[in-house]
Amino acid sequence: MATQYTTDIPFSSSHTQQAFKLLELPPELLALLESDDPPTLTITSSPATATTPGYAMLCHGTKQYQMRQKNTSNPILILQPSSTGPTLVDDAETFIPQPSVTAVSKIEDTIELILQDEGKKKEVKVNKWHEKFAKSRLEKK
Repeated sequence: MATQYTTDIPFSSSHTQQAFKLLELPPELLALLESDDPPTLTITSSPATATTPGYAMLCHGTKQYQMRQKNTSNPILILQPSSTGPTLVDDAETFIPQPSVTAVSKIEDTIELILQDEGKKKEVKVNKWHEKFAKSRLEKK
């Protein structure tokens, strides 16, 4: 039989969710940002070409990181400490608030940084599902 705990933490969700994006930092960039003399970061866009779309780029010095949004299968909840308030059945004068937590944001995607090699320009091929499907059907014949 499972043990039941008597200490519950009430949980609620705010109706007005705050907007957040989490930025996944490479270890070398994190070390620079935590140093005594952190670099200045800028966000620019790369030029679009006939074969590749333009991307948001995070830059510092000569290094450039392509910013890509990744969806997560498990959302991340940002919680804030709160406390319970009296309900209609509680006596407001004798009510003792109980500590609780409130979800103020739900993050379903993160931003990853991909270091761009300055010496080599990589061509990004965008694979379209219908092209893959057509190719696989031709191979079966």
